[in-house]
Order: sequence, then structure tokens, then C-alpha cells
Amino acid sequence: NDRIIASGHDFGSYEASSHLIATIEVTSSNLTTGIGTLGKIRFVDLAASDVTPKRSSSKSKATGFDNILAPIGNKHEWKFVNKSISVLADVIDARINFSRDVPYRNSSLTHVLRDALEADTKTLLLACVRSDSDQLQDTANSLRLASKMRKLVIGKATKRHMMVT
Repeated sequence: NDRIIASGHDFGSYEASSHLIATIEVTSSNLTTGIGTLGKIRFVDLAASDVTPKRSSSKSKATGFDNILAPIGNKHEWKFVNKSISVLADVIDARINFSRDVPYRNSSLTHVLRDALEADTKTLLLACVRSDSDQLQDTANSLRLASKMRKLVIGKATKRHMMVT
């Protein structure tokens, strides 16, 4: 955060147009047996519909597309954000249907999250929704993704052992 602020960038606009993935690797060891356990905790904040422009009935005018996107970057940023979330939904669908070909490599987001979406993990999804009528579409999209994620059977988390030297 300090690096972004020091460079003169607006942190709010940077955060709105980016996914955030924070990974904490945890290692514990039993000094008596010399066996350790390795774990990983991953926190993911998806930039979603707050990045996409609201569709209007008229074509791009003076207050159109570019002005809506001005505070959060350019058109290409939200296209990539939408693509990565769409690919995430495709990965979830493929996993739900037990497909042999799961498109993890179609997006950097799903490629990074691959180990969290496969067997031997625990996954928790928190969907943020609002009751405001102007946020109805965003809330519906969040609930659709949460509903898909709920159907996903990942498996039982297992311990990862390693020898401590």
C-alpha cells in the first residue's frame, strides 16, 4: 500500500480494478519426531462488478463509456477482470461436472488458484451483497457465483508432511 501511495497513484482506483491474492504459508514441526506439517492460507479479493461500467441505453456520448471508466483505469483493465472472473466460473463449472479438461490456464487468476480449487483443500467463499435497489445486478452476480461455488465438491483436506532438517 505504501509503495502505491508513494508513487502518486490513487489506491482506491488501483484496488477497484485489481484482484488481490495474499498467501500465507504455515510450517509447523515436531522437534521430537522431526516431522513437519506444511499448510497454506490464501485470501482472495475479487474485483468484480464494481469495475465494470454500468450499461446505459444510449451509445457512448460525452458522459459515456470513457467517463465512467476514467476513475478506475482504462477499458482494457475491466475487460481482463471480467474475463478472469468468467474463466473462474468456467473452472467451477468444469469441476462441478467432473470434466477431464479444466481450463485453469485460461486466466492468471485461475492458474494461481489451481491448488485451492483441487482436491485436498478447504475453501470458504464470502459473498458481499447489498440490499440497495441500484446494486441489484451486482448482488445477483455475486450470489450466482456463490451458488456455483457451493456446488463444488473439492474433497477432504489432508495434512502435508515433510521432514524437518
